[in-house]
Amino acid sequence: MLHISLNRDQEESLAEQIYHALKESIFSGNLKADEKLPSTRGLSEFLSVSRNVVMEAYEQLWAEGYLYAKEGSGTYVSDGICFERKEIAFPDKETPINDLLFPPKRVNFRTGVPDLNTIPIKRWGQIYKSVTETLDGTSLDYQNSFGMQTLRNQLSIYLRRVRGVSSRPENIMIVNGAAQAFSLLSRMVGKDEDVLVENPISQGIVYTLSSCGITMRTIPVDENGIVTAALPEKPPKLIFTTPSHQFPTGVVLSIKRRIELIEYARKHNCLIVEDDYDSEFRYEGNPIQSLQNLDPDRVIYVGTFSKILSPALRMGYLVLPECLVAEMQNEKYVADIHSPVLEQLTLAKFIEAGYLTQHIRKMKMIYLKRRNHLEACLKQKFGDAVSVTGTRSGMHLVAAFKSIVFDAELKKALNEKQILVTTLGDYFLDDGGNSAQAKKASDQALVIGYGNNDLRAIEEGVAGIAQVVNAFKRSKV
Repeated sequence: MLHISLNRDQEESLAEQIYHALKESIFSGNLKADEKLPSTRGLSEFLSVSRNVVMEAYEQLWAEGYLYAKEGSGTYVSDGICFERKEIAFPDKETPINDLLFPPKRVNFRTGVPDLNTIPIKRWGQIYKSVTETLDGTSLDYQNSFGMQTLRNQLSIYLRRVRGVSSRPENIMIVNGAAQAFSLLSRMVGKDEDVLVENPISQGIVYTLSSCGITMRTIPVDENGIVTAALPEKPPKLIFTTPSHQFPTGVVLSIKRRIELIEYARKHNCLIVEDDYDSEFRYEGNPIQSLQNLDPDRVIYVGTFSKILSPALRMGYLVLPECLVAEMQNEKYVADIHSPVLEQLTLAKFIEAGYLTQHIRKMKMIYLKRRNHLEACLKQKFGDAVSVTGTRSGMHLVAAFKSIVFDAELKKALNEKQILVTTLGDYFLDDGGNSAQAKKASDQALVIGYGNNDLRAIEEGVAGIAQVVNAFKRSKV
């Protein structure tokens, strides 16, 4: 009779224990191919368990192909299952898992993160609860790849009013954040084609495009935005730009250059990708009107709620030219069929009730106060040795320092003080030309995000930077 040790105090059921014991005996070869097993009645009496327990274990092994039955004869071991399994060697001590993509710091001047403590999460939860309680069954089925109609209707109204975007709900696609938008757009680029990107540029876009195997050419940026005089003779498939608030410099693309860029796209039959990531937060006048407004047939407008509400929401959208609607619908379907429904319906009601507009209005006041405090702290600690630009909108600014180069050694010293900063040079792509020189010069400028830092954290962070810089200077004397 088989030797099977049962433990009645285990969480695992007796049937599961018998199943695992028999399976391991078959894998190890202790039970040979075509070897007959005891009857369910015989094994149950031997193990002092109910016959139903043994039958449950046998039935599972039959279902998975470990055993076969001969009518009127009994149960036998299947052939070809003696097998050495590979098991994961787990460490004796569990390693703590950090759920955050970016490790926490004492002061984190990372860009692109809104204030995570002032998100109207209770209001969101109330709407979410209401949505789930009144949901009809059809909303739980597979949906249109473009997203829920009610959200696209609300976005069309909102974008026309706030950003001057010319759109119909039929041209708006809901995606899982701007990252998915860029990933989907990259599928439009053929093997022999490339894209044009601003230099400097967001590391996130570079990561997404490079991960998709896209070849990137660069175009410089100056105080008036993308330098249209440097547009290449050989046109790219797509031109990626941040015209309303260039990232990371913060400059605005002038109307003259906007027109020149549109005319270039028309002439060469290419498309412009307008990444409008945070321009709702403008502190001087109204938000800059979208580039898409000049030519909806040539501009793909990309927006996200990661900067307005929360990165955890993973909700963004594309406003597509008519010529791309069918193609992108197919690409989205292949990627994940559609974005989560309950979040879309909640966001639609959130916008319709005016809560998004209220939240943006509130956050503009908070961010303006933080921006002013950050500028004041920089001036207090560094005086005329620092100049600040890119302050008119968004949640970050650029602080350029005289005679201070934030090289690897200095950034390491700041990191040891638990202060996270990036330099303007960190956002430059090496294109083999003048960018290498521009990158080196830009290592004297810090790109400082203040969205998720309160006044105290800003003050502490700037003081920490000053302390590290002064100590670093003294060590070099």
